[in-house]
Amino acid sequence: MKIWQLDFDVENYEGFQIIDEDWSVVEQFDGRSLANTWNPIELKLIEEEPRLRSDAPYFVGVPVFSARAVELLEPLIHDCAEILPMKFAREDYFIINVTAILDCINMEQAEVVRFRSGRIMKFNKYAFIPEAIAGRNIFKLIEMPKQTIFVSDTFREKVLGAGELTGFKFNEVWSM
Repeated sequence: MKIWQLDFDVENYEGFQIIDEDWSVVEQFDGRSLANTWNPIELKLIEEEPRLRSDAPYFVGVPVFSARAVELLEPLIHDCAEILPMKFAREDYFIINVTAILDCINMEQAEVVRFRSGRIMKFNKYAFIPEAIAGRNIFKLIEMPKQTIFVSDTFREKVLGAGELTGFKFNEVWSM
């Protein structure tokens, strides 16, 4: 069993920004459900230079998937995330609100950097509790619910096995 940090290929593929540039909307993505209050935000491409079309475009640390990616991955993430519509002129994209916020770190084996207050700043080394992550294909940590998104081997294999999905990157952070 391996756990991967979900990332996005910003070097080769397109990214999105919010048309009205009100980035406060991103602060909402802390694991709470947004389905009942969600108003789709309008996106535009970051136009620094032409890049390839992406099924997982970069968007300020919150995952955005194309309709193709959602169709493939929804069976794996439906119980761990909400799939919320976005507005984009070219095609349908969806923001993925990860709602599985897990207490799953083995603090005795992890390497943690803390602020003076004791709050966690970052992890230099992750160590997961296997029982706590079993069956979870996408999740965040209770210690940092607005930050890093983790995915299972099953999620990664589904993306890579599809062969046609673009823009996804995976960084291995833990192996059992």
